Amino acid sequence: MDIHLIIFILSIVGLIEALYLNYECRRHRAPVCLIGDQCSVVWDSPYSKTFGVSNEILGLIYYATLAVVEYSIFLGDTSLQMMAGELIILVGGAVMSCYFFYVQWRLIKAWCFWCTFSAIIVWVMLAIRLLF
Repeated sequence: MDIHLIIFILSIVGLIEALYLNYECRRHRAPVCLIGDQCSVVWDSPYSKTFGVSNEILGLIYYATLAVVEYSIFLGDTSLQMMAGELIILVGGAVMSCYFFYVQWRLIKAWCFWCTFSAIIVWVMLAIRLLF
């Protein structure tokens, strides 16, 4: 299977997650925490927004953009701009995921299943791209 198709599929999984989180946010509810019970602690923290934008909105933008780029590459657009853009998006997402991971670990001292799941998706996508 093509790595760009795999990353595309993972970005769709991330997009679905971000859509769910946005759905819960619009209803002013914390997401259901599948593991643990600290999602609402993270959700209600001042760190739930970055530069005034809700983190799930940033996730929607990130995953949707990456899905379009990966699908374009999968269909054959391997131009230098597309490949460089892909790498910039993947590395940027990994850096932000490290930041959010740090915020949960050291600042909030609470773990959100969905935030951690999203970070794992981002790191796996970057690892796939760099290793294969």
